[in-house]
Amino acid sequence: MYVIQREGAVSFYAPDLSRYIAGGRIEPAWAPVFYNPAMANNRSVSVIVVRAYLRLLGKNGVLCEPFTGTGVRSIRYVREAGVEKVIAGDVDGTAVDIASRNVDLNSLRDQIKVIKSDANVLLANSKCDMIDIDPYGSPAPYINTALFSIRHGGLLCVTATDLAVLQGSYANKAIRRYGFKPLRGYLSREIGLRGLLGFLARQALVIDAGIRPLLSYWERHYYRVCVTVHKDRGTARETVRNLGYAYYCSDSLNRGFIRRYPNGFMDRCVTSGPLWIGPIGDVEFIDYSLMLINNVDYELRAAETIKGTLPDNLPIPLYYTVTELGKGLGFIPSPLRLRARLMESGVEAYGTHFAVDGIKTNAEPWWLMKTIRSIPLTDN
Repeated sequence: MYVIQREGAVSFYAPDLSRYIAGGRIEPAWAPVFYNPAMANNRSVSVIVVRAYLRLLGKNGVLCEPFTGTGVRSIRYVREAGVEKVIAGDVDGTAVDIASRNVDLNSLRDQIKVIKSDANVLLANSKCDMIDIDPYGSPAPYINTALFSIRHGGLLCVTATDLAVLQGSYANKAIRRYGFKPLRGYLSREIGLRGLLGFLARQALVIDAGIRPLLSYWERHYYRVCVTVHKDRGTARETVRNLGYAYYCSDSLNRGFIRRYPNGFMDRCVTSGPLWIGPIGDVEFIDYSLMLINNVDYELRAAETIKGTLPDNLPIPLYYTVTELGKGLGFIPSPLRLRARLMESGVEAYGTHFAVDGIKTNAEPWWLMKTIRSIPLTDN
């Protein structure tokens, strides 16, 4: 039932996922221990972030991972990122057995402690410099405990796979779970990520703490955010200034952020929030983390994911899609040609990792439409 797998720089026992296929697709949730190979890049990106964080901290630290599964993430943190000690937990006894076996396989018994425990109980009984919350589904039930348990200046990394909720397919559930009204449509990916960051920020404010995002991104079926948590009122005040609302007007194509409550704000516009309206990452930290990349395939792939977020950290609110801009024109403009034409006219224009047909620009909507009409060649 278990086979040796290789991920990153480590080997480990994992379920033979060829036994758990439905409709031609692997179903990791059916296996006796959860292991999703599709999240390998998530783990590689996390290794790079933790490595950079520890280098900047100037010391090793203690990391807590309450959803360890096979233990591969914890093992990679020690082997590849230089984490000194990991407290790895899982509520499932079979997962604890396999994770312990994998710790022994990698000769890390002195550095990784595997515990059978509920996630919130494990977090409540641990004081850590770093916490990684990567559950199956929503991270919302574990954030409060994580914020109490993490040390001042600590690194908190969170994965959310409930994108249908955060992106507006189940708006009422987003309000219940995250206290956030999402926005369904062209902007839903960025709005959903900012809603998750806004939730973390508001939970931190409850304990007079604040957050500073280091890296946030969307990939395939999940969001991943890595923030530092600062338990001082100065950062809390800074965090408050980065909370607000988004608006989108389908008629005029106007969009942006506002800090005040949007009561009666703009006729025929939809609003979303409260959410994070500040930078979703730290460009200096991202550049530093990229300097520490090892020249191996899996880290180079992770580096591309990290680099892709850079345009989304510019002070340009939200993005456009050429599908949206071409609506009613009878054609869809090429995003590459549109960006090039905008840059030629002296307007900032970049891609976005949120959408292959997306454009981040400080151009006004009317200027965008004028530019599109001036492009002689278009893609079908």
